Amino acid sequence: MDRGRARHGNLLWRHRSAFTFLQIKTGGCGVSAADRQPALRPAVFLDRDGTLIDNDGDLGDPQQIQILPGVAQALQLLLKHDLLLFVVTNQGGVARGKYGEDAVVQTHARLEQMLCEQVGAPKVISEYYYCPFHPQATVENYRREHEWRKPAPGMLFAAALAHALDLEKSWMVGDQERDVVAGAAAQCRTILLSSDREQAAASVGDFVEKDLIHAARRITAPIIDAAAIGSVALHARRSDILSDAVFKETIKSMAHALAQRTGIQLLQLDFHASSVTATVAGGEVIALGFATELRRDTDRWWRSHRAPESPWGSF
Repeated sequence: MDRGRARHGNLLWRHRSAFTFLQIKTGGCGVSAADRQPALRPAVFLDRDGTLIDNDGDLGDPQQIQILPGVAQALQLLLKHDLLLFVVTNQGGVARGKYGEDAVVQTHARLEQMLCEQVGAPKVISEYYYCPFHPQATVENYRREHEWRKPAPGMLFAAALAHALDLEKSWMVGDQERDVVAGAAAQCRTILLSSDREQAAASVGDFVEKDLIHAARRITAPIIDAAAIGSVALHARRSDILSDAVFKETIKSMAHALAQRTGIQLLQLDFHASSVTATVAGGEVIALGFATELRRDTDRWWRSHRAPESPWGSF
């Protein structure tokens, strides 16, 4: 059964669970490329506004780009794992006459330049895709629905066609529900970026993470059955203890050193006002053992550098 279909010009793209093929229609003749296509690669599709840059509305001025905190670190991690990166963004500002397509292209050129500088790579985003159309456009030429406009998956299909991507091994990440709906329609795994519990609970996304760096860690971690993931929280004895920036950095470095020393895979380390939660592969027993060792190591540091009493309460 077909898992998804998108038409663009004279190209018919079909993505199936067992295989992918491309048919090129020319003069009524079909040429199948199923037997000689290149090996398909996984990718990460990224929304732009609210995911990579701080912008709640239309942005057509390259000088107003503000890359969100942690984005460069997240993209470094994804590139390190040999993942292709694509931006897929609705640009309704073009349809509303706020700026033209040239402004979108210039904005993406400037964004790429800034990302390359921050990531330290000659190229970060393989290609930028955008949809300038909107069914309620004020500019008549752009007043229509379009298969590229999210939540439709057209941009993802177009990228898969142009770059030989394996959609079922790819990810879609964004801060709006339309992003994860588009990803799901293309058979990608999806991550909604949100700290809103109600939005997270209502989402069709496969995962919900608070920002792009947490999403990148989720993507690059080996696929693990949910039953084999464990989390344990260390609770600070006082609410002000984890406001100590040096101690927080010490906890982070000790947690990663402990993971490297023991071979335990540390999936996430989340700080809250008065607790820190370690999530590891291996289940709850492994998580408890990891937290016990981390508690011992950090307790020793605290007693040597801050106060004679332990910083931690009970688990």
